[in-house]
Amino acid sequence: MRYILFLLFFSLSLSAQKVYKTPSGAKYHLGSCRMVENVSSEITLKEAAELGLEPCKICKPQNYTALGFVQSTNTAQGQKETTQCKGTTKKGTRCKHMTSIANGYCFQHNPDK
Repeated sequence: MRYILFLLFFSLSLSAQKVYKTPSGAKYHLGSCRMVENVSSEITLKEAAELGLEPCKICKPQNYTALGFVQSTNTAQGQKETTQCKGTTKKGTRCKHMTSIANGYCFQHNPDK
């Protein structure tokens, strides 16, 4: 029983850990990081996960994916990884570019542009 309470307390304390987000940044930082300025706002790791922020590579704060928070991705729904482009080249062969665009075409063969 003590072990379960300890784990519960430990996970709650980590999820409430305070990190800092710069106004224009896409990463979150520790308070001691040189990238944090007076204009940075304090947020929790859970809020960082909801905003889709990545951990800073300089100060290396706790990664929220290790805590089980869901990381939002900027890929189209149903698109998990890159696939080979569906387009054909001028020679008539299949394009060799890889794409993560939802329609399956690379930037050169995208019919939506």
